[in-house]
Amino acid sequence: MDAEDVTGRRLSARGRHRRDLLLDAAGEVLMTQGFAALSHRAVAQQADLPLAATTYYFKTLDELVTEAVQRLADRWLATAREAVDRLPRTLDHPGATAEAVLDVVTLTPAGAMPAEPGRLLTLYGRYLEAARHPGLRPVIDRYNDAIDDLLREILRRGGLTASLDDARLVLAVVDGALPRALAAGQPVAAVRAPVERLLRALPGATSS
Repeated sequence: MDAEDVTGRRLSARGRHRRDLLLDAAGEVLMTQGFAALSHRAVAQQADLPLAATTYYFKTLDELVTEAVQRLADRWLATAREAVDRLPRTLDHPGATAEAVLDVVTLTPAGAMPAEPGRLLTLYGRYLEAARHPGLRPVIDRYNDAIDDLLREILRRGGLTASLDDARLVLAVVDGALPRALAAGQPVAAVRAPVERLLRALPGATSS
């Protein structure tokens, strides 16, 4: 049975395949060149398809951005959940918990770890783009909620209380420290120290 796109048009198997190619291409443009580079033309070139194909399946740039980010988020979350599942059941030192936090937060949709700086900057660009594209906000909200849940699980394995507020505080520190480190040409590892200091101050933390 043929599927439908967001406009209600029924898509053949070939149509679904073309649309998937375009979404994959849009995700690659986003992750390698950033949100500012995303356009119907850039996606068509990346997918090696005619411009008319891109404008046929995605009438507006907002629609293309939203669906591309949704696909990226789904893939990132699948990879991030697998990464959390591979962690030890107990993280017996704040340093190990801090490292696990950074490993999961800095995963890209391709699963690269540590992520390339450009790809990380695109991940952080989601906040600004959600402000510019109202249709993107529900996607980003769900994405961020899922990150909060993953961080709570990491905090629990580190013996911390793992409240939602704690998880959001940890993410806020990473979200502030990591772009600043990248701007200074520093590696992701430079952020471990401030994250570890914060973890040591949370309820349930030990001095070990």
